[in-house]
Amino acid sequence: MLIARPSQIYDRSSLLQLPAGSVLLHGFLEERSALPDEWTTDPAIERMEVVENDSISWFEMRSNLGKKISGDSQADLYELFHQVAGRPVFIDLTGLSHHSWMPLLRAGMELGLSVRCIYAEPEKYQITNNPRPSEFFDLSERIRGISPIPSFAKLISGRKMETIMVPLLGFEGTRFRYIVETLQPEGRNVYPVVGVPGFNPEYPFHAYQGNATTLDSTRAWENVRFADAACPFSVTELLSEFRRVTPNSLLQVPLIGTKPHALGAAIFALSNSNVELVYDHPVRKPTRTSGSSRCHVYYVSEYVSGR
Repeated sequence: MLIARPSQIYDRSSLLQLPAGSVLLHGFLEERSALPDEWTTDPAIERMEVVENDSISWFEMRSNLGKKISGDSQADLYELFHQVAGRPVFIDLTGLSHHSWMPLLRAGMELGLSVRCIYAEPEKYQITNNPRPSEFFDLSERIRGISPIPSFAKLISGRKMETIMVPLLGFEGTRFRYIVETLQPEGRNVYPVVGVPGFNPEYPFHAYQGNATTLDSTRAWENVRFADAACPFSVTELLSEFRRVTPNSLLQVPLIGTKPHALGAAIFALSNSNVELVYDHPVRKPTRTSGSSRCHVYYVSEYVSGR
């Protein structure tokens, strides 16, 4: 039986036993997203594979309930989840892109389902053959460009308001620079978030090194904040504090760092207005990571209901 607490940590190879009747949504972006044998053979678990393609609006669900789903279609997503109402839903973020798992998260939460998210940390990131200060790790092939994440596009109030940018930083300084050059925020209103503690002790230093040029040019290094790289709820609480301090501002949150941080931003955006999740839709390299480390289970519904 699962314990109702914000999160738990497991080893991927000997992960918790999912409750009978659970619905598992998963994909296969990388090696570490492979499912434990116990999950693939358990007939009491309904597995739905999310198959992505080049589109950031469409994905396909492979299961006996599945069909082609539009992340922008509330009707499609609601129909999917109505068929599994009353059953616990686990979304495995490890093998899914933001444009897939975020619409699923929103639909499940809006329907009041018991939603939990799973994420396995990588054992290590792929180092580039010719490392430069802003490109130490070999993670992305290219950037598609900034566009809304399906179901998270919002109509922002038409009145003029101050914009506060809170970028969730990762290792890829080129992505942070691209977002700053495109949106041109005021440097004094940029509050970068670095994952501290990181998945590994040295990772925060890599984040600083990778983003040093833009941190310096905007003087945003003066405003750096910290949140546990593996804890979505630390980001939700941090953004909530920004909202309390600047209640009439537009919060722009670029999603450049870890998936747990992106999950925290998505949880915050579900219940707050004047929040814009900014995403540049990078094309990930299939060999960007190798191996798997700690695996987290985040009790999203329990956390939201307990706030």
